[in-house]
Amino acid sequence: MAQRSDIVVIGGGIIGLAIARQLCQSGSAVTVLEQHRTGRGASWAAAGMLAPHCEFDEPDPYFILCRAGLERYAGFVESLREETGRPIDYNATGMIYPALSGGEQARLETRYERHLRNGVSVEKLTVREARRLEPDLSNRIRMALRYPDDHQVENRDVVAALAQSVRLNGGVIREGVTARKIVLDGNRVAGVDTTDGLWNTPTVVNAMGCRARYLEGIPAAHRIPIRPVRGQILALRTGAATPFKHTIYTGGAYLVPRSDGRLIIGATVEEAGFRDEVTLGGVMQLFRSALELAPGLKSWPLDSTWSGLRPVARDGWPVLGAMGTPGLYAASGHGRNGILLAPLTGDLIAEAILHDRVPPIMRPFLPDRFYAARTGETNDEHDS
Repeated sequence: MAQRSDIVVIGGGIIGLAIARQLCQSGSAVTVLEQHRTGRGASWAAAGMLAPHCEFDEPDPYFILCRAGLERYAGFVESLREETGRPIDYNATGMIYPALSGGEQARLETRYERHLRNGVSVEKLTVREARRLEPDLSNRIRMALRYPDDHQVENRDVVAALAQSVRLNGGVIREGVTARKIVLDGNRVAGVDTTDGLWNTPTVVNAMGCRARYLEGIPAAHRIPIRPVRGQILALRTGAATPFKHTIYTGGAYLVPRSDGRLIIGATVEEAGFRDEVTLGGVMQLFRSALELAPGLKSWPLDSTWSGLRPVARDGWPVLGAMGTPGLYAASGHGRNGILLAPLTGDLIAEAILHDRVPPIMRPFLPDRFYAARTGETNDEHDS
């Protein structure tokens, strides 16, 4: 017998859970279908950096989206804590971005001037100032930038709290359920065929992460061109004597201190298809990058290693909003910023579904930017 839900969210990662929570709080009957375990994919593997100012040189629409995500994050975490009673490790100390070479120094000097002009909160640190703040930084650094408004969160705490919140607000989470295809009535959504039977629903959110393009049952031109990009991460066990207070960020590596006595070192960026595994080459790359930033880390014990598959769209930007098939919405392609953008994505997709409105900040990220009606192309020709 078919089951029924007002809205079905396919994908139980942080994006799907944030959307489901927002919809549940608005009174909708919501079901989350998760192929494996809730939140144990890319959401679990991430380092939890909330760092739009470190990540972006220019104030393009993606930066504006990420900064809006950061502005609401502290309030989002506090509301989750109050609602669920769960602790969530949130670090608002800021981030330090050091230069290790003359070329990097010149680039950061230019970046500093640009960010000042654009109203970004940034401080330029001499070597002495940077090492006074973080004595374990390498004495090879040339200078550094400090971004006080860039934070980090324990993403695994957030995922667990979101799943609890969805259930507290009446949502249903079904694990071990694979969505096979969208069922249509004419050209619009009527349900989802799954390994657990048919779910009748007029509204589906595709939050399937790096597998978002493989949702069957809709025209090929309406599929979104998402691919997996692997990120390997390792953690050192530092105990209470953590070597850093700030997150240390560079274009090649970052060091993220956790209150549980770990130092997270990440992350590789690899086109490896769906091979979600840790490799010797990846681990060696992370160790080399970490030791350039802080040679003293060589004496800390290795705690663990892991990897995850980030969902990345063809143009590198998230894919958010109504798709060409009525009743179907996309929420994927967040790449390195899925943790940061989860609360904002929940708000934006709920606004689109419940009020049929596209907030201005979401317009550059609509799925129709990929539709190829004029050329007759399909998305499948662009990614493999």
